[in-house]
Amino acid sequence: MKMESQFKKQLYLNFVLPTFFISVLLASLIFWNSGFGFFSLLLISLIIVIQVIIVLTINHINRLRNNLVNIENGSLKDIDIKGTGVFAQLNKILNSIFQRIRKQEEELQNEKLRRLRSVIDGQDQERHRLARELHDGIGQSLIAVKLQLENAETQNYSMMRAGIDSAKNMIDLTIEEVRRVCNALLPAALNEFGIVSTLRALCSELGSLAGFNAVFENTGSLDRMSKKSQVYIYRIAQEALHNIAKHARATQVTMILNRLENIVTLEVSDNGKGFIFDPICFAQRNGLQNMHERTKLLQGEFVINSQPGSGTTIKVTIPYNTGDGKDQTDFGG
Repeated sequence: MKMESQFKKQLYLNFVLPTFFISVLLASLIFWNSGFGFFSLLLISLIIVIQVIIVLTINHINRLRNNLVNIENGSLKDIDIKGTGVFAQLNKILNSIFQRIRKQEEELQNEKLRRLRSVIDGQDQERHRLARELHDGIGQSLIAVKLQLENAETQNYSMMRAGIDSAKNMIDLTIEEVRRVCNALLPAALNEFGIVSTLRALCSELGSLAGFNAVFENTGSLDRMSKKSQVYIYRIAQEALHNIAKHARATQVTMILNRLENIVTLEVSDNGKGFIFDPICFAQRNGLQNMHERTKLLQGEFVINSQPGSGTTIKVTIPYNTGDGKDQTDFGG
């Protein structure tokens, strides 16, 4: 409010007062030379009209300035457009800009909400998958061990020894299952050996489990790649291979991880059944959406190319960020 009054005061000082003093001076000269005649009254009337026009113009300028200030601080609801003059046209242009800004802000807010929902859906899916693996794998193994030990208590020594040995074997299998689940969540190899070795192992493991031949290729050193980037690239590659295993019916998969100067590219392609890319369906595919969101968080670009019967290729391009910054922390996804 204080700035508004200062601006209005400045307008009056710069425009109204100078023209007022000039008008008084002209009126005095007219009276001095011509007396109080018709011509003098006409000039005085003209001076008054000019003063009124200047005051009205200043009010329009001040209103225009207030609209700009309100747009800047986000408090403007709508612009009141009156008349058809120059300032009305300026307000129409300003209103058009304002409506465009409001629309972009709404779209940005909707995009943030959509991304948040996508992240939450992805987390929920991961929790459900982990709960299922714990229940179906580790939980059942532990129940089997418990039953085996309870049964061994009622047996003779030789049968007891056999039951204990069987329980020990089941415990070993359970330990391997725990390691497998932990490795699926975040492999220790990523911390120990880096992204290249971990992705090569991931391709080999999932390829053998899903029944497709997976080839991994790498060019360019990624030794100093930031841990955050490594985790996100791993998650994207893992999601891509899981999608291929579940949906593509592919026999051949190629994963290429390249670094050229300050650009890192991950490309995963398969010879599976492919699909018709639809942006609406894309928004509903949590796996693809999660890959896209992780790419955006790395300030990268995510591209999908697919045709029915011709396989699918996803390509992720991100800047090569080193681990010198604040994400030089323990791995986490």
